Amino acid sequence: MAGTRLAGKAAVITGAAKGQGAGVARRFVAEGARVALLDVLDEPGRALADELGGAAARYIHCDVADEAQVAAAIDGAAKAFGGLDILYNNAAIIAYGRRIADLRSEDWDRTIAVNLRGPFLCAKYALPHLVARGGGAIINVSSHGAFQASPTGVSDYAVAKGGLVTLTYYLASEYGNERIRANCIAPGPVPTDLNRMFLGTEEGRAQTALWIPLGRVGTVEDVASAAVFLASDEAHWISGAVLRVDGGIVIQ
Repeated sequence: MAGTRLAGKAAVITGAAKGQGAGVARRFVAEGARVALLDVLDEPGRALADELGGAAARYIHCDVADEAQVAAAIDGAAKAFGGLDILYNNAAIIAYGRRIADLRSEDWDRTIAVNLRGPFLCAKYALPHLVARGGGAIINVSSHGAFQASPTGVSDYAVAKGGLVTLTYYLASEYGNERIRANCIAPGPVPTDLNRMFLGTEEGRAQTALWIPLGRVGTVEDVASAAVFLASDEAHWISGAVLRVDGGIVIQ
């Protein structure tokens, strides 16, 4: 699938080395964008950059919870591309099976640092570049877990993803007059390394699909299609929105 919907645009994608981030990167490049791939997984990150081509993609090691690394990575991407048009905040961590009383405070802090502080830092350092460009798009990746409690023991993850929705609202409100659009994608169950415990087998996917009105788990391509739309000029009057890409699971 190739097109020109993002032709001439430069994007930063966090958590880009694998899974949904890598899928979005492939679609962005296929639609004409250049992408900076930020991650801490150096080997797959560099491999993806090689796959996508030196002119279209570059890998930058970056822990999004580290402010100095974020500032350097964002500024480096902007310098390499001559500016930035899109920030796609995708990096996240998750651990299952920890009820609130069982969570160590350091585990909670690390999850919040990556899943919520990280997007804040990326937005903070990307905003001047987006404004200088005359406008742009910020897309935050939340989760269906932000809207419904789960029995899988992921309160820290869900709280961070809920906070990311509110961050999206404030970005849209505070920077709309500078032509910055901020929106949020909330994916439902999509088989990636993050949730292989539940979706890594055919049986697990089939069981999960029973809870989804559209009758199947999602795919990386489902999320990437939503991301391309929100990043493109087709969404030029959409800001502060939460697009649930979840097969209807949240309404159950």
